Amino acid sequence: MSAEELEKVFVSLVDASWKKYNERQQNTHMDELLLGSVIASTVEQGYSLIDLNSDGVNHFLRFEHLPSKTRLIFQLTNQSEDLVTAKVIGRQARVVIGYGQMVQNPGAIWQALKSEFKSGFLDAAEPGVITCDADLASGYIYVQVPLIIDLDTYFSAGYEVNYPLLQQHIGATVHSLSKYLRGRLGA
Repeated sequence: MSAEELEKVFVSLVDASWKKYNERQQNTHMDELLLGSVIASTVEQGYSLIDLNSDGVNHFLRFEHLPSKTRLIFQLTNQSEDLVTAKVIGRQARVVIGYGQMVQNPGAIWQALKSEFKSGFLDAAEPGVITCDADLASGYIYVQVPLIIDLDTYFSAGYEVNYPLLQQHIGATVHSLSKYLRGRLGA
């Protein structure tokens, strides 16, 4: 091979290495991209972020719509942080979205709701299963639903976010949960 051909081979090896490196880097940043996108989308819909914490794997967010005092809670878990897993199953996340509202006498309401959900057949980890929870200290009753989402639906290769679609999906879920909770509360 000529010196020029060898240089072209070397340049192609460096180029391929950068592509692999960038692919790994982008996959490791999916947590931050998901977290930031959910925050931006929810704030854009009129909610204020009031709490954020993480255990290193799960990210927990709480928002409040200050005029109505309704709340949204999220638990975000990247299920494909490893590049091999992402290649095999795709880039996926488990997202639990909850909707809550302040109620009078939350203890009594919570006891009534809790008794409805004492089925041994209910697996709260399955996608689409709506469960109830309460924060008795603050007076909120919540309904929540786990979903498994394909991150590539919302995020392109260059860290670009499809905010309108993400906002639509969050909004549709919140609408359904609020309708469900109002039905459970008899409102």
